[in-house]
Amino acid sequence: MSHPSGGRLAELTRAAVVRAAALTGRVDVAMADPAALAALLYRAGGSVPDGRLDPRWAGHVVTAAERTAREGLAGHTRTDGQHWRSWTATDADPATLVHKVYVSPAVCDLGTTLGVILTHAPLLGVPAWKVGADLAGLHRPDKIVLYLASSERAERVAATLALALGSFAAQGVPFTGQVGATGIVSRGRDVAGTSWRADVCRQVAESLCVSREELGTHARAAEVADEALSRLAEQGLDVHSWHPPTDELHEPATPAMTFPTRPTPAAGVPSRLLTSGARRTRAEVSCA
Repeated sequence: MSHPSGGRLAELTRAAVVRAAALTGRVDVAMADPAALAALLYRAGGSVPDGRLDPRWAGHVVTAAERTAREGLAGHTRTDGQHWRSWTATDADPATLVHKVYVSPAVCDLGTTLGVILTHAPLLGVPAWKVGADLAGLHRPDKIVLYLASSERAERVAATLALALGSFAAQGVPFTGQVGATGIVSRGRDVAGTSWRADVCRQVAESLCVSREELGTHARAAEVADEALSRLAEQGLDVHSWHPPTDELHEPATPAMTFPTRPTPAAGVPSRLLTSGARRTRAEVSCA
């Protein structure tokens, strides 16, 4: 259990689990709060916005990307929420859009990668996707989420985007299944109306609390983490790669994501990858 086999994202995930396990040793086990621990795990992989960034930068960078891809977005309806900007094909069935593709470029590369993503998504037949609409949203690890109706199509979309974005820096989404070499693209699947990562983080938090109680407050964090993950593996969770199961379950979409109604016909994978001519926004963000 000490050597994750799922690439960079598995390493980020294990580090988050071990840190959480260490925290369980600092409080009375009887006082441990699995819900608070799950919330901490869910936030793993996020970054803090640079205080010098103009708060309007988030809107500028998303709008610039949308202009780059405008022609291909004609069949999608845009919805502007407080924290998310979403696009949905006009006939989308929300009950089937439970298969997720996460795209997590480093913040410094958003000016270019967003244009690539918004251009590819309609060509790949993606029915719906959302992008963080403010600074906090674009600094989340899961800043861009695409929703599809089958694991097969989600895998194809993920593989295509991983290839198209392979040269860009990745932030990466812990507790998701890595696709490609860098961790910029990964997979999940909502089940029974519950977010993939929220459900996984809940399971991990509960298992960590049980393991800490069994092993005691003096047990090493790595030992507690290994015990907790082994228990989850026995229950069927892939704790090596964190990929969702591949069987097709048609569960309701998570209530947090709503979709306008009407999908465009699914398109095939484009024969050549596209490049983005997205303009730079007024606020520059450095990867250095």
